[in-house]
Amino acid sequence: MLALADGRANKEIAGDLGVTEATIKAHMTAIFRKLGVHNRAQALLAAQPLIGRAGR
Repeated sequence: MLALADGRANKEIAGDLGVTEATIKAHMTAIFRKLGVHNRAQALLAAQPLIGRAGR
């Protein structure tokens, strides 16, 4: 999620992780579905409480 918060594109994230862009897209689709959202902005808003808890 931090890569999303930084505004990085799927292609950039894929390159950093050594996977294909299609893999990132598939994972993003799954994340959106689990969070019940339709786009990156909504995903970031929905994940804020979860991200905040991870640092505790």
